[in-house]
Amino acid sequence: MLIMLLHLHLAAVTALLAMAMSPATAVAADQQSARRPIALPGCPDKCGNISIPYPFGIKEGCYFDINFSVICNLSTTPPATATGMLMQKSSGYYFGNQQDPVGVRTDKSWWTVDLIDIDVARGEVRVAVPVSSDCSTNESYHEFNIFALSLNFSTTFLFSPSRNVLMGVGQSVSSRISGLMSGTNYSATCSSLFDRPEKAQNGTCTGLGCCEAELAPELGMITVGMRTESNSMWKTFPCTYSMAVERSWYNFSLQDLYGYGVLDRKFAGGVPLVLDFAIRNESCPSEGKPLPTACRSSNSFCVNATNGQGYVCKCQEGYEGNPYLPDGCQDIDECKLRDEQPTLQDQYRCYGICKNTVGSYDCRCRFGMKGDAKTGTCTQVFPLSAMVATIGIIGVTSIAIIVVLFKLLFEERRKTKEFFIKNGGPVLEKVDNIKIFRKEELKPIIQSCNVIGKGGFGEVY
Repeated sequence: MLIMLLHLHLAAVTALLAMAMSPATAVAADQQSARRPIALPGCPDKCGNISIPYPFGIKEGCYFDINFSVICNLSTTPPATATGMLMQKSSGYYFGNQQDPVGVRTDKSWWTVDLIDIDVARGEVRVAVPVSSDCSTNESYHEFNIFALSLNFSTTFLFSPSRNVLMGVGQSVSSRISGLMSGTNYSATCSSLFDRPEKAQNGTCTGLGCCEAELAPELGMITVGMRTESNSMWKTFPCTYSMAVERSWYNFSLQDLYGYGVLDRKFAGGVPLVLDFAIRNESCPSEGKPLPTACRSSNSFCVNATNGQGYVCKCQEGYEGNPYLPDGCQDIDECKLRDEQPTLQDQYRCYGICKNTVGSYDCRCRFGMKGDAKTGTCTQVFPLSAMVATIGIIGVTSIAIIVVLFKLLFEERRKTKEFFIKNGGPVLEKVDNIKIFRKEELKPIIQSCNVIGKGGFGEVY
């Protein structure tokens, strides 16, 4: 029991020390994470406030190949544009409807695509693309802006079918996306029509006032437009809109239907569109063979692309960072993440004492318990009733021992006092003319004396 109490005391002290050290440790870990490189040595890793991680790069020698090069112009907003992509804008007007237009005039222009951010861990790039629109100033007159985005100048990027949707917005809208899918013509549409605006609900698209359609995989070029008829409700709902946009990014608002060019102004900087990137010129090697050249971290592995040909690099489980850099994948401190981000506690489960290890973490039951702390099945080594009984027995035994010791001590003192009185102790205490010699003091005195007798108590001189 004494050992158990000692262990509990040490455990408490250890916990207090850990609590005292944790803020400094957390700050050190954050500083280490902030210093972790994302680009090759000597290469810029920022363009304005946009991070540029390898395999992307701004200068020659800083990117994996030309398809991953980024143009940085700090005089523009946003400052970064992706190479190998071109945006085409077709704008103009017509009378009637799109199927039988009259007096059509179209102007076309091309420009590069603005970069929003790069996510190496997901193998994704987000770019900003405009909203296509068709607006009426009377029942038959339409002004339009139709946008097309081509990735065919680079085989590196494809539109993500899982992260994007086609979305149409309008009182009467038939949104359409067309393009090339692995060299094959492709199109998809969605439609929405309603005559009672009060039925439309703000928030997630329900099909009233807006519509959605899925995108196919392996799309390398798209044109986003809409099909319109004569608009009899043009005074109230003058515009319809169509956009390829990141899934769940746009929340429908009934106010977006009223007024001229509302979404054009609301999203003047464009809407986000997600592109999948990959190393397209080869696939992952068979098991046991060396990693491909792009996967440079020793703690990385190769994954075949799920959208198109090629592969991407990932950090192994228990590691995070940039798998395209040497030593880019670093150990995850799961225990620290659990404390800082409670939402990750289900991912890194621990119902006991968490300890980080290289590439993983350990979780053990607290002192006095046994079981699997990761699944929350720790139980007491001794049941509570047995522990209470044990403590009670030890307590009673300890009291009995103390009582016996006190009794023995009292008896010893009684005997000492009794012997003191019996052997004349009180009388001797009152005598002050008796001198007691030490043995060393007697030797020079008795050297010249003769022994006259010996007995059991000594010698007589």
